[in-house]
Amino acid sequence: MIVMMICHYDDTNSSGGLDQQARLLSRALRAVGEDVVVLASTRKRANAGWSTDEGVPVRLFWTYASPQASGRYLPAALIWAAQLLVWVIANRARIAVIHGHQMRIHAFVAALARRLFKIPTILKSALGGAGSDIYAIGTRKYLGAPGRRFVIRNTDCFVATTETIRSDLLAYHVPAERIRLIPNGTIIPTTNDAAPDARRARKCLYLGRFSREKNVAALARAAARVGAEGALEVDFFGRGDEEAQIDAAIRAGSGARVANNGWIADPATVLSDYGYVLLSSHIEGLSNTMIQAMSHGLVPVATRVSGCIEHLCDGETGFFFEGDDEASLARGLAAIAEVPPERWCRMSEAARRYAVENFDIAAICGAYRTLYAELAPRG
Repeated sequence: MIVMMICHYDDTNSSGGLDQQARLLSRALRAVGEDVVVLASTRKRANAGWSTDEGVPVRLFWTYASPQASGRYLPAALIWAAQLLVWVIANRARIAVIHGHQMRIHAFVAALARRLFKIPTILKSALGGAGSDIYAIGTRKYLGAPGRRFVIRNTDCFVATTETIRSDLLAYHVPAERIRLIPNGTIIPTTNDAAPDARRARKCLYLGRFSREKNVAALARAAARVGAEGALEVDFFGRGDEEAQIDAAIRAGSGARVANNGWIADPATVLSDYGYVLLSSHIEGLSNTMIQAMSHGLVPVATRVSGCIEHLCDGETGFFFEGDDEASLARGLAAIAEVPPERWCRMSEAARRYAVENFDIAAICGAYRTLYAELAPRG
């Protein structure tokens, strides 16, 4: 049995791309016959217990706050971690591999399982740069540097989704031979919906959490400035703590072709209507929004953060903002408004081709199955 551990998985705790990747990978593994179980958290007592997500068994353990937050909510994280550990102890004979998505409190549970029961353990690092996972688990809200060293010593393999994250792991003395570079995956559209259409070349969207690290309020203000000139149409899809700032920016840019469309359950239903996907983050891992959008032929316009710098070729498969401040974002938007539609069509084809070659979830699933087989050979 492959046990996936992730802080967030259900809608009450959604962490955006992280739980999306856990879902995609778990479903893909289940579809090819792997015995996969997901262990996650919920803040709704009624949701605690077993459920099934498109064939994947999911066990949600209740806790009163997000286990990922820790800090002053550390007791909530400990409540969740204790339940995980008890479940692992009870089921240890059946577990072939523990696969942790992101490194937070559950990284210590996985490391303990490796130390006590010799269960092979994989930890996937989700963020790179200043907010890297390997840094986070060594902070005082956990066990400091000794805690980080314990996790490193008792983890068989660390998965980095980008070269930036791999460098972060190396900087904290994770042995190079215990790091595997595996990008995030996406479902590649099989229809002609992604075929370039020049009418998309003036339409942009932001898709994701409305949160500070995504820098989305600054992007909304920049979009309102550029959109007021009528050169671009910019739509925002998502929800989060910065929704009020986004709405205020849109109201201030009266006359701009900018709108907040709220949260959308299935982004694939709208992606093929747009030409550009906007990524304004201060920190990032490998953006699920970016790879999914590229698979639909959208051209990314991004800040120079982890994932984007590894996978975008400026002027060929995407563009970079010169910075992450409002003025830089506005200049970047003004620049793409001047891109001729025929050039956008070429870049759209190149972006989709890159996604097909690098992010197909079937190939990513295969890479993980190979890793599982290396760590837990079958008789």
